[in-house]
Amino acid sequence: MPCSTFQPVIRKRRLHNATRLHERNFSKLLLVIPGIRDITTPLFLQGRGDTRLAVEVLEKSKYTTTLSLQLQQCSSSRRWLPSLHMKVRTYHDVHVAEVLAFQGHHRLDSRYTYPNPRMYHRDEKWQLNHFLGDWLDHCLRSRCIFRDEIQPIDA
Repeated sequence: MPCSTFQPVIRKRRLHNATRLHERNFSKLLLVIPGIRDITTPLFLQGRGDTRLAVEVLEKSKYTTTLSLQLQQCSSSRRWLPSLHMKVRTYHDVHVAEVLAFQGHHRLDSRYTYPNPRMYHRDEKWQLNHFLGDWLDHCLRSRCIFRDEIQPIDA
């Protein structure tokens, strides 16, 4: 009987393609919030059921728009679910969207050493942009499209 030696499976490390992720997030963002390019004042958009999204334009220039997106649940049965708050910058000329801040964490580096004082993952920024894509996918699958304006946000 021939003796077989154990051959470990060596998997190629898949490089994160941030550009592709940002491009997909941009196109999904346009589908989930159809009128996002026309928003100039802070407003609430109604989603499906009791879900609403507060959208505020923080900065607008010729090629970029920085948005504050805050997802809120109005139902008292979901009080355990914290509101979701992201700052996203869209680049109109190259059609990409990038997460700048998440739940109050700003100025995220693309790579971190581990361990680090704030205990971020090594690829924290990648994971947050991936989360944005997952959240937008969830909105599209559940048909939660934010298009109906409810009321302006009092400034």
